[in-house]
Amino acid sequence: MNRRKFIKSSLALCACTTLTESLLFNGKVLATNPQRSKGSSLLASKALDGFKKRRDFLLENTAGRVLTSEMLLDTSKDWYGNRAIANLVLHRYASEANKHLQYTARWFEHPHPGGRSLDGEPDFTAIKLCRASYLFRNSSEIEKETQECIQRFFLNQDFKSQYGSENHGLMFRVSRHLMGQLFPEKVFNAYGKKGEVLTVEDAEWIKDFIRYRAKRGWGEFDSSAYIAEEWGILLTLYDYTEDAELKHLAEMMLNLILADLSVDSLNGMVCGAQGRIYMPQALDHANESTFPLQYLYFGMIPTDLVVNKEVGIDALVSGFRPNKIVLELALDRPMAYENFERKHLHNTADIKPEHPLEGSIRKYTYCTPQYIMGCVQLQDPYPEGSSKWYAFHEQHDWDLSFASSTRARIFTHHPGKEGNEHNYWTGDLKCGCGHFFQHKTALICLYDIPENEPYQFIHAHLPKKEFEEVLEINNILFVRTGDTFAALKLLGGHTWTTQGEWAGKELISQGGKNAVVCEVGRKADYGSFKNFSDTISANTITFDPVQMKLSYNSRNAGKLTMDTNGLRLFNDQPMPLDYPTYGSPFMKSEWDSGLITIYKNGGKMVLDFRA
Repeated sequence: MNRRKFIKSSLALCACTTLTESLLFNGKVLATNPQRSKGSSLLASKALDGFKKRRDFLLENTAGRVLTSEMLLDTSKDWYGNRAIANLVLHRYASEANKHLQYTARWFEHPHPGGRSLDGEPDFTAIKLCRASYLFRNSSEIEKETQECIQRFFLNQDFKSQYGSENHGLMFRVSRHLMGQLFPEKVFNAYGKKGEVLTVEDAEWIKDFIRYRAKRGWGEFDSSAYIAEEWGILLTLYDYTEDAELKHLAEMMLNLILADLSVDSLNGMVCGAQGRIYMPQALDHANESTFPLQYLYFGMIPTDLVVNKEVGIDALVSGFRPNKIVLELALDRPMAYENFERKHLHNTADIKPEHPLEGSIRKYTYCTPQYIMGCVQLQDPYPEGSSKWYAFHEQHDWDLSFASSTRARIFTHHPGKEGNEHNYWTGDLKCGCGHFFQHKTALICLYDIPENEPYQFIHAHLPKKEFEEVLEINNILFVRTGDTFAALKLLGGHTWTTQGEWAGKELISQGGKNAVVCEVGRKADYGSFKNFSDTISANTITFDPVQMKLSYNSRNAGKLTMDTNGLRLFNDQPMPLDYPTYGSPFMKSEWDSGLITIYKNGGKMVLDFRA
């Protein structure tokens, strides 16, 4: 799809009137204003009506549109059986799909293809086999040998991951809870307890886990990679748990995740700061695992942008559907707004957690129908002896994304120490030398890179081909896409990468003491691209690399001042940073309260996670 068509298609969804007809939640009318609500209500109804068609499209993608029996038997293309289950749902290649699931269930008998050992992550296998067990338990699709392999897997093997991140913790507990429910009288040998005991124990753990995340957010916050993992786990829990309270918590959390995702999204693209993503998601929103999920549930993404996208089978077979107020929120946000959020410091040694770390992450996002810019406004340091190494783990600290293309985005980054848990464009593992501050259309950054760091530079992602104009005036980069403009200045100077993979996409700025200024605007605010560039060029920037203090006086956004020790001044006054868990026109929740209200169209949905 070309850029202009993408803009037109996307903005049409934001051009509708706001407010909708009376809404029902738990049988109570919570909205009254039918005249102002018709537009978003129609969008929500259209999204619901088209769900089956979109689901069938993604199911074919996931199962494989061009597939042979040999391809289905190739486990290197389907590590955990997702494609095999999709083919069983479509009633095709049953023999090959069963063989694939048998192989997956016998992971401990052989090394896994592709060089990735399942010894460390058997929980990924567990959650898919759990889904298959319930999905086909009254069906002839699963052969007796497959059933036996799956049963042996759960009863004889320890399927807990060796890795301490929250998606692994939840995945293991949900799998064991549900399989204990399925085999209540069987002993799970790795844990020395009957299924009926494990089911109850894990239910209580999961309830505490979900309530904590509702109070203080996820550690892998707003991750366009890992939300999809957590999504599939929660769907499986919602579909099959017999614990009514747990099912209700799962349903509330699913609606909460979609609402939280939506307020930071632009045409299905998750924008602004994110807790944990990889290079493909950082460079192109179309690679986000959440991109086809937003297509599935909301339908705002043109089908030709998800032509080759697969999703977890859970979303394609689950009985969960978003609440209507969440659909309306996702599809109709035509105004500019600020979103304030607060997230807990993720501690891999305390996944539940029972002993939360002090401190938090404050995240800020400025959202418009044309662009979204957001950053980690302030991140408290990890205390010594905690998961300090995990801070900034594959974290995407700031981002400016445009409605014109999934690849039209700008951000800066310090590469940090590369390794299995790090890459060239995301995260700053074991360094965490970036500091960020934003107010609406202006953002400033400081980078204080220790001398022992291998990379004594920062770099910017700015793909020239995604913009209609790219100009350089007085060492400031100016870009235009449609009627939206942006300016980027790297105070250490810059050079374009001219060869290799990042040619025409990367600017490098040398030096361990560095700073960045970025501002975005619209033609409606400045009149022309030239007026924008003239105005930005006249703004005052003061950078002290010794004190590591930066000040940017923007005629449009105001004066922003920051240092690397937590100073954040707006127009020379301290900026309040005591953020709530959720704070936007659409979502409200006080920090650590567990009581969340979602607003749209004069109505509200109250999600109460308090015990």
